[in-house]
Amino acid sequence: MSDAPEPGPALQSPGAPSRESPSLGAPPPGAPAFLPPPLWALLTLPFGLTVGFASIAVPFVLRSRGLPMTLIATVSQTAQLPHVIKPFWSPLLDSGPRRRTWYFASVALAALALAATALIPPIPDERIGPVPLLALYTAALFVAQAAVATSGSAVLALMAITVPDAKRGAASGWQTAGNLAGTALGGALITWMLGHLSASTTAAVIAVICGLSALPAIFIDEIPPLRRRAARLVADLLAQVWRTLRSREGWTGMVICLSPVGAGALTNLFSALAKDYAPDDAGAEHLVVVVAGVFGGIVNMAGALLGGQLADRMNRRLAYGVCGGLSALCAVAMLLAPATPGAFTVGCLAYQFANGLCYAVFYAFVLELVGHRDGVTTQLALYVGASNLAASYVTWFDGFGYDRAKALAPRWASAGRAGMLGMDALTSIAGLAVLGAMTMFVRGRGEHRKDAKAPRV
Repeated sequence: MSDAPEPGPALQSPGAPSRESPSLGAPPPGAPAFLPPPLWALLTLPFGLTVGFASIAVPFVLRSRGLPMTLIATVSQTAQLPHVIKPFWSPLLDSGPRRRTWYFASVALAALALAATALIPPIPDERIGPVPLLALYTAALFVAQAAVATSGSAVLALMAITVPDAKRGAASGWQTAGNLAGTALGGALITWMLGHLSASTTAAVIAVICGLSALPAIFIDEIPPLRRRAARLVADLLAQVWRTLRSREGWTGMVICLSPVGAGALTNLFSALAKDYAPDDAGAEHLVVVVAGVFGGIVNMAGALLGGQLADRMNRRLAYGVCGGLSALCAVAMLLAPATPGAFTVGCLAYQFANGLCYAVFYAFVLELVGHRDGVTTQLALYVGASNLAASYVTWFDGFGYDRAKALAPRWASAGRAGMLGMDALTSIAGLAVLGAMTMFVRGRGEHRKDAKAPRV
């Protein structure tokens, strides 16, 4: 991508190579044939399953034990912190060993850590020696998330170096479908297993699912990255990242990733919010497992597949902004609707459909942004980590909105629900305003420079 600014809105990519460009229209010379798009969904299932544990099963279990919503959001997002900080170790995936090798190793570690997590009862204030069980539980979740964060980076890098640009939307749609379906369906499955099966059976099922889902990676005939000394590798990667962030496409892309638009933070707290729509435990579990889990996974997949098609047919940045605005409208609709199981069902599924759209378009946009450069894993991790940071801070704000509104209006039964949904919608709307202002700023600078280059009359 050129460092020179060009006129055009920041939500578009006027400086990016065209779809017909040899650098992005096809993999590099000598690259192997890419996997069929549906197989990327299967490779991403371990990632989704592990994230679903932290974002669906954990909030539901902790809420059933009476923990405040802010603490639930803190535990969930602390466990998912590796998805934000993974750029610090992503250069290792560009250092020489095949990304496929990293993928297999990280999935195996995630399966072990997640199985171990299923064996730890998340009971606050009780201790195993000097270590609180809740802290130990969070630490085990952290290890599992660090492992799948690495596997996710490996999958995206393999997509970037093997999938031609014309197919990136479809591949991103299926990869996102595997991610979100694994999160929703896997989280619901684990929630159900924790309540109805033994801990050892739950742990074994988790490990088997992760292992079977990783098998298609065997068929990836990857060209290994060039082996280099660690110091030289880091220096080259930092230089490449700096060049990318200096370009208009690079820094505006980073702002988009860091914005709350399309963060989908409510999906991390729907399982905890279910009790506000069905106060009895059986009703809340039904909403979590059946609605947020099974049907949520289905509509997530549908949204992701549609988003992948949109990403191959329209400007990817613009599509991301539109889909992010749609998720904000879903939060507003839930805010205005009554606190009934039916309203939760419709609102939750609509939000998850919009979230699927956002995720698929986002991955296609980021893959387009980094192209086939050297150090692609690191650059992908940088942008994806920024988007995960946005999801983390919006999730915390949503949890804070719930507790704060409940404290301010303790007699209003729907205060917490309104505070959370209102906070989610407000952050998205604010993010859209920031992106709109950035678009006008970049367009103005581009037009100014164009005028400055024109000869005087």
